[in-house]
Amino acid sequence: MPEAAPPQDEQMRVAFSIPNSNPDLRIVHRTQTLKDLIQELAEQHKLPGTGADYSLVFQKGIKIKDYRIVTEKNRSEMNAKYGNVIEIAESASKSVSNILLDLEGGDGEKRSKALSALNRMSVDYTFALEFFSRKGLSQLMGLISNNQLQRVIDIVKVLGSIVLLMEQEVVSVDDLISDREFISAVARFMNAKDTDVNILKHSIQILVISVRGGESLENIEHLERQLALTNLVSLLSKGNSDIQIRSLRLINSLLQAVSLQRKTDMVRMLSEKPSRTIVKDHLLAPTVPDDVRAALDNELYILQYHILQRQINERMMTKIEPQDSLALQKIKDLRSTAFDTDSPNVKNNTRFAQDYKKLGFNNDLDPTLDFMAVPPGVLALDCMDYFAKNHPDQFTKVVLENSCRSDNHECPFAASSIELVKLLGEILGIGKPPLTGPNIKFHEMFFKCEYPFEEFYTHCVIILNKTWREMRATREDFKKVFDVVREQIEKALQGKTNSGPKTFDEFRNKVKSYTDISKKWQKDANAKDPWKESEPVKVLKAHLSHEIEELIQQQRCNFMVEGTKFQRLKKNGEVLKGQYRYIKLHTNHKTIYVGDWNSDKSVPTIEDLEPKIQVQDIKDIQAGASCVFLKEYGQKVVPELQKTAFSVLGENGSLDCVAADELTFNYWIDGFNTLLGKKMSSGDYLKEKEILLNMEVKLRLLDLEGVDLPSSPPPIPPPPAHLNFSSSSR
Repeated sequence: MPEAAPPQDEQMRVAFSIPNSNPDLRIVHRTQTLKDLIQELAEQHKLPGTGADYSLVFQKGIKIKDYRIVTEKNRSEMNAKYGNVIEIAESASKSVSNILLDLEGGDGEKRSKALSALNRMSVDYTFALEFFSRKGLSQLMGLISNNQLQRVIDIVKVLGSIVLLMEQEVVSVDDLISDREFISAVARFMNAKDTDVNILKHSIQILVISVRGGESLENIEHLERQLALTNLVSLLSKGNSDIQIRSLRLINSLLQAVSLQRKTDMVRMLSEKPSRTIVKDHLLAPTVPDDVRAALDNELYILQYHILQRQINERMMTKIEPQDSLALQKIKDLRSTAFDTDSPNVKNNTRFAQDYKKLGFNNDLDPTLDFMAVPPGVLALDCMDYFAKNHPDQFTKVVLENSCRSDNHECPFAASSIELVKLLGEILGIGKPPLTGPNIKFHEMFFKCEYPFEEFYTHCVIILNKTWREMRATREDFKKVFDVVREQIEKALQGKTNSGPKTFDEFRNKVKSYTDISKKWQKDANAKDPWKESEPVKVLKAHLSHEIEELIQQQRCNFMVEGTKFQRLKKNGEVLKGQYRYIKLHTNHKTIYVGDWNSDKSVPTIEDLEPKIQVQDIKDIQAGASCVFLKEYGQKVVPELQKTAFSVLGENGSLDCVAADELTFNYWIDGFNTLLGKKMSSGDYLKEKEILLNMEVKLRLLDLEGVDLPSSPPPIPPPPAHLNFSSSSR
């Protein structure tokens, strides 16, 4: 995530480590440029060459983990008070020249050393910029394309360096994906059976970067043609969880990027039993390590999203065509399966309309008219046809059970099925963008069936029929029944894990009866505040409001003092794995502290962090689309990032953050508003204020439970006629 450098002092003490010389601790003035500083160090310590041959680099330590060149933007971090030591080393230009020279003409040992240096330095933006400007990427890709590397370790270093360099986002991904010889060579690593694990990891990551960042559909489809999807799916069966996640991410990226026709072919193959078996045995197994479960679950959700969207969405939004012979035959098959089971060859046209009415069609003379509305369109007919052909006994039972009733309580099979398919589409988010966030859920049972939506419908229509009977519903109760069914399905899909029920039978067993749902609704109704509209209670709430606001303000400040770990992001919006910033407020509520903190098992103390912004120096708080730093991100991810982005503008810089979720975002914005003496306005503040007010009111009025309060305060009695009061003393 881009961030402003810490506030710069007019001068600072900097500890320099000089090759073949004693350490140098000196005062560096803010006005002195890095170029002049390097030249001064080179002359005083009699280093060979000129100042242009050198650069300043942060020495690796507890806080600095990777190679990082000092620039004008981050120079304030040289300050010795942050515990950093600065080394004087080769300039980026000289390092690139030496690396490229050894890569092109060096022997095996020199080339290997050059690759090690490249792999170490590629994490730095300044180095990457110089390397790209010298056409270094083309040279690296040429080593792979021309098969010039024989040692596995050298291939790993080249591919790893390409990944690191591309993650700096200095050049367009099209520079990578447009080199078809290189892409074909990387694809060969993927398709080979005995490829080294590390080569495989980097190869997959390169292809993921190429697909996600490529703008040319032609180049993306060329890449896809080089890969055998069966081989890509087989990688999911490897015991390495990192390869499994990366392979699944590549499959998802391809599904997102390829043409509609190719996506259809991929979904068809992924829905077949061999692919589903690999997913079931290796990705849904309980042996998957907990530390990768969340990342794997996210990719499984995206995979399921693409499969369902391709299988379902188009048919859901397509109305039936009057001349569609296949659809017409499906309607006839429904009738024959339900009513002609003993004599399927007998045709009695005079009974067709009557049979269609028993099936529950609204238009019994022309049932096709029932499928003209979208959604659910022709998908409803497909589901009914699937039910009749794959579960004929249950289908016949459901239809005959209702068609033979004469007490006005029959459930119209066709009409209710059409409404049910529409409801299931809404519950599963068909036709909507994929969800984001840490708590998204996929449905494990859907990976265990070739036609998951149709099978899901089959079980749900049986649930619907059972609920209809329990409610003794009529057609006038249609909406009420579906309100209950929605509640039953949504609750049954929930689970302790992100995968929900593991099988359709488990899903059926989790469905609560209408009696249970009714009791829950009754309990919720009783829990509603009976004094919500009472005028005296409103006056009491207004009186308590200020006290509750102060309580929430105190909580927000405590939240900031406790601190939050913010993830760092790439410019394409992806999370940088294992890289975090910890931000917290000092206990005196006067200073914001910031620092790198990558431990998941501990929380930094204020001494582990560095002062960033004084509260009294804060000029403004920007949130959402008004954040200037969002311009540095790709246009595709800005709409999502701006939901939780905020920027704290101070006199000497800014603090730019993207919160992990809306709750964290709201708490920090509320906290800053509290510190600045402004009113809180977030949705969480309003919600919490209402909850706390209601709780306080209930506690204060506990003794009045069951007493009807007046709708308005009692009138003030008129003043007495005169004030001539007297009292007698005894």
